[in-house]
Amino acid sequence: MEPAIKVLLIEDSPVDSRLLELLLTESTTSQFELTHAERLADGLQRLSTERFDVVLSDLTLPDCHGFESFQRLHAQAPNTPIVVLSGVDDETLAIKAVREGAQDYLVKGRVDGYALSRAIFHAIERHRAEEKLVASEAFYHSLVENLPQNILRKDLNERFTFANQRFCKTLGKPLEEIIGKTDFDFFPPELAEKYQRDDRYVIRTGETFETVEENVAPNGTKIYVNVIKTPIYDAKGQIIGIQGIFWDITERKRFEQQLQKANEELARSEAALRKSHEELKAAQLQLIQAEKMESIGTLAAGVAHEVKNPLAILMMGVNYLTKKIPAGDESVGLVLKEMKDAIGRADSITRGLLDFSASRQLSIKAHDFSNLIEGTLQLVRHELSQKRIHLIKEWGERLPPVGVDKTQIQQVFVNIFLNAIHAMPEGGTLTARTYSKQLTETTHFEGSRRAAHFWVGDLAVIAEVEDTGSGIPEEYLARIYDPFFTTKPTGMGTGLGLPVSKKIIELHGGSLDIRNRRSGGVRVTIMLKAQRET
Repeated sequence: MEPAIKVLLIEDSPVDSRLLELLLTESTTSQFELTHAERLADGLQRLSTERFDVVLSDLTLPDCHGFESFQRLHAQAPNTPIVVLSGVDDETLAIKAVREGAQDYLVKGRVDGYALSRAIFHAIERHRAEEKLVASEAFYHSLVENLPQNILRKDLNERFTFANQRFCKTLGKPLEEIIGKTDFDFFPPELAEKYQRDDRYVIRTGETFETVEENVAPNGTKIYVNVIKTPIYDAKGQIIGIQGIFWDITERKRFEQQLQKANEELARSEAALRKSHEELKAAQLQLIQAEKMESIGTLAAGVAHEVKNPLAILMMGVNYLTKKIPAGDESVGLVLKEMKDAIGRADSITRGLLDFSASRQLSIKAHDFSNLIEGTLQLVRHELSQKRIHLIKEWGERLPPVGVDKTQIQQVFVNIFLNAIHAMPEGGTLTARTYSKQLTETTHFEGSRRAAHFWVGDLAVIAEVEDTGSGIPEEYLARIYDPFFTTKPTGMGTGLGLPVSKKIIELHGGSLDIRNRRSGGVRVTIMLKAQRET
């Protein structure tokens, strides 16, 4: 049995390392002795104490990144063939790596076991050949003649000066019939002109030209070839011709196409599965939230009715006692005033509960959404000016009308504007915009039992209100519609504004959505169906 090929793999990804190990194990009958290092320093240490037939190395490692990884490896072990592994299909980097001494550049995810083992064998053989070429020009000539790639040379007049046996076989001509001829003597005019343009580019710029081309073989089948053309220099550094090398990559190209197609199908399947999972999760959350809000609404109505009458009696008593305050006794007056304020706050909460739980009869009329919001902004203009808040208005053009109860919708927007103002105590920017759009997917909203579905094709009118405040802490977002939940200081809010606003929008068959903006602050989105023209 042949001795095992000793391979040093420098790769920090456990998944990629395991995959490469499996590919080597299953690819051929040859045996590989694989040594794994996760860091470049570990690999260099191994190379200083052990002999390896080949090194497979990623360029992006925990302790070294990019082309420097290869340079340090090559400097440490100049007599060991190195195959670069990369997750990036970068032709420029690949050419640079090969120029600097790498035996191959493989893109992870685009190689199978056969290609990987073949790359290792070729790397080892090419490296051995390179060592021998230093001492033997004759061996170099023999190697060029027997390589599976097509190799050729041309002078500055684009005439062939050399061709290896593979190229002669491809053309079906002996070498003596090729030397001194140009591409026009062997190829169709369109191909000949293309090849000569490539040659002229290399001669004019002195740059390497590399491309993957789709051609037609003599038997009429479509093939792909990898072409590399480089300038040939004389001892004085002057370009005296070009050298070309190309090889058939049809099998690899077809494999890549099949792999790409399989990946696309897998991605579509995964996307569909994720979407189904998210829809199921959203439906569960909607049901839980709807049940919670329904129970809270029922409880709120009962509590509000039970508390309202006692509060009214207490207020009557406080008002009566206020008239009976003994002259000169200020302390009793202060106590009664505090009691009156406390009863007022309790009464405000009670009325909020009634608003939250009541089944209203809406007075629906057609309104221009932009004009309605414009009018509501006038109600809070004093607060905007007092807090030094810059107002931006972006009204959509030719919006269809919406059927709403003007008073109720204005109550919603007043609450939203005040929340935004309170979120910017040191000033900021408040943006209000409206627009319409044709819906392309069905939607239903969390916690909404009564709100109508939006279906594909519905025309929706949308209002967005954005502020530049501090936003809502992520842990609070799921609770913002819960009655009595508030982040405002005591006395600044009851925690009923958003639940009541959501209830009003639901009664209009719309949706209310509140999210943090990536750039800071909050975006409130209200969507209503456009009123159909009769």
